[in-house]
Formats: sequence, structure tokens, C-alpha cells
Amino acid sequence: MSGFSFDLVERVPERRRERKVTFLHLVGTAGPYGEVSLQIPNYPREATLVGDGLPDATISNPLGASGYITIDEHTQLTVGGITARLSRNRRALRAEDRGISVVLGDRHYTYLCGPTGREELRDSERGPVVCRGALRSGAARTMVVLPDADATDLALALVMQGADTNVLTVGGVILSGAMSLLNGSRRHI
Repeated sequence: MSGFSFDLVERVPERRRERKVTFLHLVGTAGPYGEVSLQIPNYPREATLVGDGLPDATISNPLGASGYITIDEHTQLTVGGITARLSRNRRALRAEDRGISVVLGDRHYTYLCGPTGREELRDSERGPVVCRGALRSGAARTMVVLPDADATDLALALVMQGADTNVLTVGGVILSGAMSLLNGSRRHI
């Protein structure tokens, strides 16, 4: 399949009650995979991806404040019913070393800030498969799907849009290091 790009736009709930419980709701049309929806409620702390041609995916963490899902030892990531193992080197300074390592079945990924400063999902064998593109007018996120990507790759990249990825930046590493010192080195992986 050839590569494509698409936009995710923020959908604001019409009812006030729904707006209070929803932190973020992104929707878009992911090329041949059809409509996708990523919803992050304030409680429970879980980002859920639902798409017509994609496996269902969730990322959750029972701890922390509402908002994007924190990546730490309590984070659970599931794509298509398979639970992934997450890890990261919290003391790394190079961009390649700061990435979040994701082992999903027999696939090994790294989610990191690429050479252009944009987040990308990199497979250990195929290289980059999905990355964030330059924002277009009216879009909350623009996703670029490269030709080697399949439905599982795209589902994983989309559900990671609900994660707190500040730890991928140098500033995030410094803050994470300080927080781990204060919290006894157990809070952030």
C-alpha cells in the first residue's frame, strides 16, 4: 500500500455535561482504514482508539491527574487484545535513546522525536512507519503514514497521541529526573 496522510480534528461535545467529562476527543479519516476516533476522558485515565479498519487500542494509567496519559511503570497499553511492554531510558540525553520502547507481541517499536523534531513510531526492522506531520489549518494533529505501515502500526501510533510525550524532550528528561529524585526513583520509567 502507498503512504498517505490525514488530519485529526478535535471534536467538542455539544452537551455541557459531556464537555466536563471529556479531556480530548480527536476524529479523522485514516485513508483506507476509514473513520478513527481517539477519546480521552477525565476519568477513568484511559485513551481509547476505535476505528473501522483498525484494531481497538487503549492506553491507561490509574495514577496521576486528568489529561494526557502518563508513561510510567503503571501504564498499560493494549492493541488488538495484545498487551504491550513499555520501557524507556529516563536518563538518556540523545533523542534516539530517549524514546519509549514498546514490545507488542513479536514486534519491537520505539516512539520518539525524530530528526525533524516531530514524533514518530519506528519499527526495529522497518524503520519509521508513522510520524506526525506539519499541522494544517483546522487540524489538531496531522499524521503521515508511510508505505510500510499496517493497521497495527497505525493503531499504536494513534493511541500514543493520548500519551504524555513530554518525556521525549530534553526538558522532559530533566523534569523526569528531578521528579524521580523527589519520588524515590519509582514514579517514571
